[in-house]
Amino acid sequence: MRLLPHFLLNEEENMIYVGIDVAKDKHDCHIMRNDGEVVVDNFTFENSKTGFELFDRLVKQSKKRKEEVKIGLEYTGHYSQNILEHLKTQKYAVLPLNPLKVNMFRKSKTLRNTKTDKSDARYIAEVTAETEIEKRRHVSSDVRVLRSLTRYRYRVQKTMQVTKNRYRRVLQLVFPEFEKHFNVNYRSAIELIGRYSSPREVLSADKDRLVKNLDKLSYGRYGKRADELIQAAATSIGSSNAGDAYELKRLAKTISFLEDELSLLEEKLRAILDKLKSPILTIPGIGVNTGATILAEIGNVKNFPNDAKLLAFVGCEPTIYQSGKFVLTRTSMVKKGSKYLRNAVFQATKSAYVTDPVMRAYVDKKRASGKHFFVALSHGMKKMVRILYAVLSSGKPYEPPTTIKITEPCLTP
Repeated sequence: MRLLPHFLLNEEENMIYVGIDVAKDKHDCHIMRNDGEVVVDNFTFENSKTGFELFDRLVKQSKKRKEEVKIGLEYTGHYSQNILEHLKTQKYAVLPLNPLKVNMFRKSKTLRNTKTDKSDARYIAEVTAETEIEKRRHVSSDVRVLRSLTRYRYRVQKTMQVTKNRYRRVLQLVFPEFEKHFNVNYRSAIELIGRYSSPREVLSADKDRLVKNLDKLSYGRYGKRADELIQAAATSIGSSNAGDAYELKRLAKTISFLEDELSLLEEKLRAILDKLKSPILTIPGIGVNTGATILAEIGNVKNFPNDAKLLAFVGCEPTIYQSGKFVLTRTSMVKKGSKYLRNAVFQATKSAYVTDPVMRAYVDKKRASGKHFFVALSHGMKKMVRILYAVLSSGKPYEPPTTIKITEPCLTP
């Protein structure tokens, strides 16, 4: 029997602790009391409605009269979402745990390199017993929807980058002369490639129809370039491989679809932001996409007692390393927390550096002291987080300072 620290024995006397090790198809749980008594050593239930109901019955059977239940489980991406929603619906006291914390706890308990679902559930229960549940403010359903949409948009944007890179490579292989006459990044040029993806298709097309399509796709800009396109196709040195031409056509259509998807997502994000009536868009450098991402990832700003806590949550803190008399002076950011939030703050800071005299003066001051541009920009990120905290906490629009101290000008990166 594993005994808990003595200071826990006088607290929460009528409490049982449940540790759940989350997996894709099933979950393992361990139930214990505050004095270390093991109620259920290991119980496995399916990740289904039947499994959840079985778990609920087990917890009810395990608790004595007047005993409270405290459940801990690791945040493991999408695998933990459904069980977490169920536990909250059943009004359990739930403690979401950082997997790193559980892993460090396990290593502190044993030198053996043993890791099983059964042992993980036990360690989670023990960590749950030693950890207090922080009182957190409610996050609205609109913010949860915003989080799903902004994370989806992030993935669409990444897919877009990869697809466009491949599109430009295949275009250079199939029709290298095309970019001499058209900007290959314009929507009209991409849609044109979606219809005529090779020199052979251009030459075999009816000229009147080609002119009409060019005129329609470019809103009247490219109609007169039909002869240039036909001439380029006639003298092209591009690959005649039909497979490459087919891939190029599909890549162009995929880009058009992704661009439409991004536009639709921006409309949805703007509608939710209008509904929330947040002052975040009054901050220089923050647009609809970055503002929605920041709001979604922060959740409720009242869960952070000060801006230092929010800085830690974003992952903008510097790494600190000291041993004896040695202190490491040049360190990187911690980079713990949400990558979506950190990326949005970074993008907002870069934009503010260009558009906001206050942010530009602050970053240039850091650069004037000898810091690299991106190091200075990381200081700008911390300033941005403090501004975000002040605006979101007060609920009032951003008000720039009345005086700005301008430093010696620095070269733009």
